[in-house]
Amino acid sequence: MTTLRLQGIDKKWDGFHAVKNLDLQIEDREFLVLLGPSGCGKTTTMRMIAGLEEPTSGDLYFDAQRVNGIAPRLRDVSMVFQNYGLYPHMTVRDNIAYPLKLRRQPAAEIEAAVQRAAGRVELQHLLQRLPAELSGGQRQRVALARSIVRKPRVFLMDEPLSNLDAKLRGTMRAELRHLARELEVTTVYVTHDQVEAMTLATRVAIMKEGVLQQIDTPENIYNRPANAFVAGFIGSPAMNLLHGDGDQERFLVGGGHVVAVQPPRAGKLILGVRPEDVQLAREPGTANLLGEVYAFELLGDNTLVTVKLEGQYFVAKLEKGERVKECDPIAFCIRPKRLYWFDAESGDRIDQ
Repeated sequence: MTTLRLQGIDKKWDGFHAVKNLDLQIEDREFLVLLGPSGCGKTTTMRMIAGLEEPTSGDLYFDAQRVNGIAPRLRDVSMVFQNYGLYPHMTVRDNIAYPLKLRRQPAAEIEAAVQRAAGRVELQHLLQRLPAELSGGQRQRVALARSIVRKPRVFLMDEPLSNLDAKLRGTMRAELRHLARELEVTTVYVTHDQVEAMTLATRVAIMKEGVLQQIDTPENIYNRPANAFVAGFIGSPAMNLLHGDGDQERFLVGGGHVVAVQPPRAGKLILGVRPEDVQLAREPGTANLLGEVYAFELLGDNTLVTVKLEGQYFVAKLEKGERVKECDPIAFCIRPKRLYWFDAESGDRIDQ
């Protein structure tokens, strides 16, 4: 049972500031997802937890123990990285068993543990193969099985599902969440995929350019994003973020196109609207936003309609039965209680 605490963590390389004054506490048995675009510092943060990188400054604790300078093998962490890290001369069985053999566990116990771990990731029929005989997705599953074959203090996972096909990725998301709950091990999971973050995490920590933007439950991050960056990163499709100017009664997109909603103040603002909070306006006088269909996408369970407003795109997620044509005029009704407003300069959310 382990609580992780990162206190004032900085990481620099030759003038590049990868992680900036990071304060983060990861609770015992929590499943924390580090989320953000490439280069935001999330993998570097995880590598510092593992001991593969040392902070330039700041302190890192496992419970009350300061672990700066302690070798990775002494931290009792289990790691899964994008590049698999498999031993090419070992079979799948031996790769999975390797952490237990290092601990000199009895052969019968090792074999039972290997069978359990392989079963969880659907590898039982591949135990005699070498890594070179496996697909990329199968190799990733071997790495996962090796990680879960024992119970470490901390699980560290860097994009572990990235090479799996869509169906297996969905299955493994559920399996990982179940495993984390079953094994009761503190888990840090790195991804750029917001669907993985929203479905797996106890809490999500969103990073941008080395700075922590927000940490909260998936539900709170979705409903109360701290700033425009977080708002635009969470959600599929992403939140519409329209830049413009507000006055007493309306919002002008790009200084020209009118959105009939009441801004919280005058001046330059960003209006945020989630695509699922938009409906077709069917009654005269109910439309907040008029436009012309720029693109129409039928996705099976819903329909996406895109309009272009002064060079900015606005997407509505409509019922699957809706049909429109490109260049058709269209009128939208935006739910007034589901609007988000952000300061145009800082990007911070404006509470109303």
